[in-house]
Amino acid sequence: MITFLLTVFLATTLLLALLTYTLYCYEESNQAGKPLGPFLALAGKTALRSIVSEMAILLLHPLGLWPRLWKEPTGGRDLVVLVHGLFHNQSAWILFRRWMQAQGFATVCFSYASWNSGWDETVAGLRKDLESLLAAHPNREVHLVGHSMGGLLLWSALAGLQDSNRIKSLVTMGTPFAGSKLSPFALSSLGRYLGYQGETVRAVTRLPLPSHVRRLALHSPADNMVLPNAALRCKAPGWEEMTTRPVSHVAMLHSREVFREVRRWISTENASEGSRTAAQDLA
Repeated sequence: MITFLLTVFLATTLLLALLTYTLYCYEESNQAGKPLGPFLALAGKTALRSIVSEMAILLLHPLGLWPRLWKEPTGGRDLVVLVHGLFHNQSAWILFRRWMQAQGFATVCFSYASWNSGWDETVAGLRKDLESLLAAHPNREVHLVGHSMGGLLLWSALAGLQDSNRIKSLVTMGTPFAGSKLSPFALSSLGRYLGYQGETVRAVTRLPLPSHVRRLALHSPADNMVLPNAALRCKAPGWEEMTTRPVSHVAMLHSREVFREVRRWISTENASEGSRTAAQDLA
């Protein structure tokens, strides 16, 4: 029985990688008007790591069933709020959380239901979590980090937040700002909101964000879930973008290189804030 389950588990992750990378190569080749060769090379370079990351996500998923393990801030200075993508839970952040703590940041992982839920209610729940966190920690600054759909949810929640003065930055990782052509395969009620160039993603990316919040969109040239990859580009004003080293959509969560860029962005904000405070003290 155990052998059978392991075989099914391995076959599922391998099939997922095969299907998504096949669609990735086809879509990107057509979009760019170029031969398949370069995209096949990127797929070959990142597929194994993608499979390992998918396995890790599935194996660790049960850990996310205990919210108290994730919602209470860990020790550290500023708060970093981590919000996962579709079909994941807080356990997806297990490495990021550890790396953040090692850098002296306190982390909080918020979650939401991917199944049988609507967009507005999910955003409202996340906004309520943010309001509670800010109220419970009135003297701490907050940074927001979202993976995939989590980036869009954070954008929506932040846009409607009444008191956002202590939220200093927003970083997204592999967020489908223009949706994804794979959305029809996401059979959950939330998955349908990610339709390529759909109404929801267009509405979210038009929402105004507080001007003081620094925004960074990280995306990979080998993202096998957001198709076409051009949908990863954020065209809204006030955002900076950065292309990471080639890594799959899910493997961004387990990439030290991606983490370093997130940390750099947050740390830059902390340094800027410290400079402003010092200048005010001198004045």
